[in-house]
Amino acid sequence: MSGLFLFLGSSDEPGNGRPGGSRQQAYVDEIDEARQQLFKGELVRTSTESMHLVAGGDPIPFRAQILGSWRSDGSGETHSRTSAGAQIGVKLHCSGAQVRCTPLSSERQNVISKKDAATWLWDVSAEKAGTVTLSVTVTAYYRDGDTVLLEQPPATTHVQVAAPPGDSFGRAEQAWRWLSDAITSLGGLAVSLTAIITLAVLLARRTTPATGPEPGNDDTEADSNSPS
Repeated sequence: MSGLFLFLGSSDEPGNGRPGGSRQQAYVDEIDEARQQLFKGELVRTSTESMHLVAGGDPIPFRAQILGSWRSDGSGETHSRTSAGAQIGVKLHCSGAQVRCTPLSSERQNVISKKDAATWLWDVSAEKAGTVTLSVTVTAYYRDGDTVLLEQPPATTHVQVAAPPGDSFGRAEQAWRWLSDAITSLGGLAVSLTAIITLAVLLARRTTPATGPEPGNDDTEADSNSPS
């Protein structure tokens, strides 16, 4: 009798003929096979150096493209390796300076073969001057489901949002940020002193109103009223 219980107990373990266990193993094998079919492609995205964001200004387009193979080296773009060979999802995460990234395309597209290419577009805008962080995440999915085959670490870059023209407060904020960066990156009393003096001169020029001749000291008017 104990031998019968032992037999029944062992038959419930995964991989011992139980229908549920075989389906699970088949699923694991399918995922493993799909991962092995992934290959290296190319991620092309807009270079942040070419983005000129102005606080409250018009949106700037940001583009990301997944190619099945390494093909291009265009200017104004950043190129890196990424995964392809499946349904690919690309997300753009934005933070800082009241930034907004509006998607203009589908999040997931197929890049199945090395001849395939897919493009993602966003409109990027900011309401405040400062530093914006843009992070592109590439995810490979199993077929058209939500099972993730592979997700690349985010490709992160930074963009400086300029103050709108005539915004003296924004310019002063940018100048102070420049001063802080200079002291932090370079260090040293001499550098700090030079930076402080430069900032003071810039602020003085921006805040001092233009003045005309003082009343009663207009030499031209005095000459015209003097007797000839």
